[in-house]
Amino acid sequence: MKSLTPSFLLRSGLLLVMTLTFSLSNSSFLSLGNMYALGQSFALLGLITLGLALTMIAGEFDLSVGAIVAVAGLVMVKTGEVQPLLGIGLAVGTGVLIGLVNGALTLTLAVSSLVTTLGVMILLRGVAVWIEGGQVVTYANFDAADLLDLKLLEFLSPRSLVTVGCFVAVAALLRFTRIGRDIYATGSRRKAAMMSGARVPLSILVAFALSGGAAALVGALMSISLATASSQFGANLLLQAATAAILGGVALSGGVGRPGGIAVGVLVLSVLNNGLSLMGAGSPTILLLNGAVLVVVVLIDGDLPAIARRAMQRARPHATST
Repeated sequence: MKSLTPSFLLRSGLLLVMTLTFSLSNSSFLSLGNMYALGQSFALLGLITLGLALTMIAGEFDLSVGAIVAVAGLVMVKTGEVQPLLGIGLAVGTGVLIGLVNGALTLTLAVSSLVTTLGVMILLRGVAVWIEGGQVVTYANFDAADLLDLKLLEFLSPRSLVTVGCFVAVAALLRFTRIGRDIYATGSRRKAAMMSGARVPLSILVAFALSGGAAALVGALMSISLATASSQFGANLLLQAATAAILGGVALSGGVGRPGGIAVGVLVLSVLNNGLSLMGAGSPTILLLNGAVLVVVVLIDGDLPAIARRAMQRARPHATST
């Protein structure tokens, strides 16, 4: 199978080793309650990582996903208290629209998406503060929150199942549709893709629209679960999502990445953070180990033996000269 690449096996092996290590060091790690907590973490981080990864596969990068989470959460709370599905629809629609604006600006201005999405991110943070109005925005429909986080089989929830469904849908999109193939081609070799007939502008627009929609869905569901919304929602999610995407095998250069690998990357980060928290590790230690795991995986993915050989070859002339 194409998904069973050495890179995928590496990440799956890392996930297995981490799971075994934490389960042996703490008996509560494999408890149903902790498995439920891991599922909730996957639901939050997985969805935003999936959207961000699509822009990375297309050779772009969406810095605005965290700010979209904040705006979408506020839209949800303001419009969906009586009819939650309406609020979710409006929030996701807002995210898709913002994504389309990101894609259109990137294409029209012919500049890096880092520039355009940075500007949109700053703008959206201001919009979120304006919507918030300097007050705590609460969501009083507790029935919706109870339903969204209802325990299914003791370790799943409707929120985690929504994320799993999104992964399946994106996997089908990338594998079985022309636009999915065009997204890969756009991120791999853009000029060659255009010459071969790939719909590059449409691919970029679709990638950004899906990224915005996924981030907005995260914000909407988060605001329901927490019964509140804030302009600060999503402030730390961009860094976590980018880390999880790279851990999942998505290349910053574009054209590489599969939803299955992305899911494994999200689980690696979620299991690492959860296990370290159970062991009593503080935030600095968790951040340090997150970075260490990312560096190790990237080095191994970059053919560490070849890197070592090149380093030895560079050092050899100096050794012979002495």
